[in-house]
Amino acid sequence: MARLERIVERLELKEFQLRALLDVTKAINSNMERSELLVLYEKIVREELGITRLILFDRDEGWKHILAFGTDGREVEVDVEAAFSDFKDIQVIGPEITGGLGAFDVAVPVYHQERPLAFLLIGDIDEDEQRMSPTVKHLNFIQTLTNLIVVALENKRLARKALQQERERRDLELAAEMQSMLVPRELPYNDQIEVAAWYQPHSQVGGDYYDLVRISNDELALCVADVSGKGFAAALLMSNFQANLRAAITHTADLTQLIHDLNRVVFSNARGERFITLFLGIVDLRTRRLRFVNAGHNPALLHHRGQSTELKDGSIALGMMPMLPFLKIGEVELPADSTLLCYTDGLVEQEDRHGKEFGMARMERILGDLSASGARSVNEALITAFEMHRDGSPFLDDIAVLTARFR
Repeated sequence: MARLERIVERLELKEFQLRALLDVTKAINSNMERSELLVLYEKIVREELGITRLILFDRDEGWKHILAFGTDGREVEVDVEAAFSDFKDIQVIGPEITGGLGAFDVAVPVYHQERPLAFLLIGDIDEDEQRMSPTVKHLNFIQTLTNLIVVALENKRLARKALQQERERRDLELAAEMQSMLVPRELPYNDQIEVAAWYQPHSQVGGDYYDLVRISNDELALCVADVSGKGFAAALLMSNFQANLRAAITHTADLTQLIHDLNRVVFSNARGERFITLFLGIVDLRTRRLRFVNAGHNPALLHHRGQSTELKDGSIALGMMPMLPFLKIGEVELPADSTLLCYTDGLVEQEDRHGKEFGMARMERILGDLSASGARSVNEALITAFEMHRDGSPFLDDIAVLTARFR
């Protein structure tokens, strides 16, 4: 009779285990929330199996406990990373172990594809009772159940990350598309001026910018700018800057006032955490004069008859201080057959595989050799030389180039 009772007991136990695993599997397949899965897991091990002391640690950015009961706060004393080096498989925690681990009887490390995923610590109901501990009695089932729950939680986490990455990818694609719409698509090519541009963001979106704004029949503004930093935040600040520049430049011919206004806008928007360097020039095609400001930017080059002049007059970068400490408006003549080359530091500072920069000298040589051929020829030669220099190395920064040939 005792043997029959044991058989019946084992059958009932197997039936319970199968029913519990089925319930958990159904919950996972129905996409039950993380918190609800943990509640179900606790109900099974605590109420059905009689475990009264347990901690389950989960690994995401780092180890943290996601379920604990009967612990009296001892989970804070457990160094899970160190425990994994001592407990490679299910193991009884010996009496020599002290601290938080010493308050438990069994350690159950959980792996997924050989990667540590979770760490379970279990204690007995009452070590003084003269019966088999539920921890020992149900240990294999607890391990199976824990693996099932933990892998489900990991899959949920991976799914959330994949969804978030997909959202970020689509957001970046949209931002890149919107940013491409901000730069002028049609640049002048007539008997007075030829303009060509090149833009290469470091990633999908960038903080460099070029623009050409027609002010009147005879005047136009040329601008190349660079936001400190890279990525989405830099692109957002640059988009805001472009909107303010375009709105302001059509309402004032005072370049001094314009730069001071733009500085206040950038400082207010960036709160002193970022700044913008730029070269902004106002071209008068009737008088063939260029008024310009170089605000902490790489000097634009004006090339004529074999000589290149660096245009440096201006001020510090915009947004570094609430008020610009100084500002000098530069002015130069634009002789026939002269070429203006404006660029950002991503061009000249790009390194090759040996850490050597593209440099100013190579750029000036291309400008001198091809300025007579027109702005497009200069840019095409720059791109070719740049790609040969880069030779597959990653882009170190955003790049913007604006070249104007005055006929």
